[in-house]
Amino acid sequence: MRNRKLWVLVTLFACTFQAQAQQRAALSETIKSRVAEVLLDSDARQENYSFKDSHAATASPSRCALKTDRQNLPYYDIELQRGSQSQYSVCLQWKVGVAVSKGDVMLARLSMRTISARQESGESVVYAYFQEGHTPYTKSFVSQIGAGREWKTFDLPFVAHKDFTSGEAVFELAFGSLAQHVEVCGVQILNFKEALSVDELPVTCFSYAGREVDALWRQKALQRIKEIRTAPLTIQVVNAAGKPVKGAVVEAVMQQSDFLWGTAVNESALSGEGAENDLYRQHLKELFNTAVIENGMKAGGWAWDINRKANTLRSFEWLDRNGFRQRGHNLVWPAWKFNPSITKEIALTDTALFNRFIKAQFYERMAYTKHRVVAWDVVNEPMHEKEFFAYLPKDIMVEWYKLAQRLDPEAQLFINDYAMLNCVQSPQNISEYIDTIEMLRKKGAPIGGVGVQGHIGRQPRNPEQVLTDLDLFIPTRLPVQITEFDINTPDEELQADYTRDFLIAVYSHPSVTGVILWGFWEAHHWKPDAGMFRKDWTPKPNAAVWREWVTGRWKTHVKQSTDRKGTACLRGHLGSYKVRVTYNNTVKEVDCHLEKSGSELLVTL
Repeated sequence: MRNRKLWVLVTLFACTFQAQAQQRAALSETIKSRVAEVLLDSDARQENYSFKDSHAATASPSRCALKTDRQNLPYYDIELQRGSQSQYSVCLQWKVGVAVSKGDVMLARLSMRTISARQESGESVVYAYFQEGHTPYTKSFVSQIGAGREWKTFDLPFVAHKDFTSGEAVFELAFGSLAQHVEVCGVQILNFKEALSVDELPVTCFSYAGREVDALWRQKALQRIKEIRTAPLTIQVVNAAGKPVKGAVVEAVMQQSDFLWGTAVNESALSGEGAENDLYRQHLKELFNTAVIENGMKAGGWAWDINRKANTLRSFEWLDRNGFRQRGHNLVWPAWKFNPSITKEIALTDTALFNRFIKAQFYERMAYTKHRVVAWDVVNEPMHEKEFFAYLPKDIMVEWYKLAQRLDPEAQLFINDYAMLNCVQSPQNISEYIDTIEMLRKKGAPIGGVGVQGHIGRQPRNPEQVLTDLDLFIPTRLPVQITEFDINTPDEELQADYTRDFLIAVYSHPSVTGVILWGFWEAHHWKPDAGMFRKDWTPKPNAAVWREWVTGRWKTHVKQSTDRKGTACLRGHLGSYKVRVTYNNTVKEVDCHLEKSGSELLVTL
């Protein structure tokens, strides 16, 4: 009965979503009054388009349909079953039937929303551009845009780079980057000629609620951080006779936070030799206390790629020697493309053998990392990657968790997935995720933590919603870690502000025990715009944010003199400390750990 109710709710949600009317942002009357010519208006000439699909002759063709909504307004419904190497493989095109002069100031406008997108942020990836309709296809502009499930209007100002004869110019939207389902409406090209400059035209800027300097949510979050992430550290200094020492200088320096502040590392960059590799290691040691090897521990990169495995082993040992906590990623990623090619052949032959093959790959990796990792992502993305489960029951994951626990009883065992904390459907996805987790736990899976990847696109989710999303995990009583955080946007100011606010939000939430970035250097980042350092190692604003908050404000370094009772009352973030006491020519260092209940330390000179 419960499943039927859930099905009805999901169906109602889907129907409501599909029927949602278009939402378009209007141009100001001042701007509209300066339009010299309308070159394209998809509402007025909705049939005047063409659809190009390089997948048309394959088993998975793309689809484009012209439809009308409840308000009888037209929109284009585009769906790709798979992505391709070129974003231009699937395009929606409109010809411009009038001449355009070089230097004309123009504005491209459209509204768009995403029904689904096969990437972690849940956002579509679309390229908009104005170009010649023939070789060499030179472009006046090209802009990558993307939307979530809510309608968003894009204003894209540009200048014509050449003279176009009537019918020579085209405006196109390219969808080929990934499998996605997108709706587009209100496509316009407006020519202002010389009436306005590009700087006077509107341009789409992404932002989020709660970004303002004095945002109330942030004030409350910072207070929560003080309450749940810090504690008093009381240090009593006495001399050899046990008498209090007044005026001793007490300095407490955090060595390692209890909270995991980490990053994924590229095994070739970390293990290589050269100036770039040295800088990579230098920044890693400066900024992070935890690391996860990005690809080398996965089934497809461990036993089946000798060079990667060698780099992985060197990287693991370097991290171990340098005191990094390490997370293992991952033991099972249940899709063919992430595994050796032989995997599917075995599944097609013998399902029992298939399961044994999966489990057999645990042994070497977990034997190597036993007692040396703090956690393992046992199953990665089971909500999205389900090909294995066509041959094995979903609860086979229980066996995988039990085996992982037997092979390393000390490692915290995580499940890991995406499409949460970053989009309007986040609560729905979290509900489905928790259902899976609880089903596995009831059947005996020793799941010890919840991994939420945290890939953010161009439109961030406001921090208050991130906090209420995280609240949904509280009933599980499991720790939550943000396992693959990044913000993929070229807007560096937005990226920096949201990095600050996301970190403040999650650090203020009692369920969260760590944040792992999915890379930090543009040259070795799966989403280069998301890095904290450019290829030449110049820091971006988000690097300054990380330094200010993670290795600054939240990595306690305090100094105080003892009072007449020989006492220094400090407060710090939870973690391990080195305490140095200096009095006259005497210096003494003591290690201690600051617990949530507070810690007291007696230092005898």
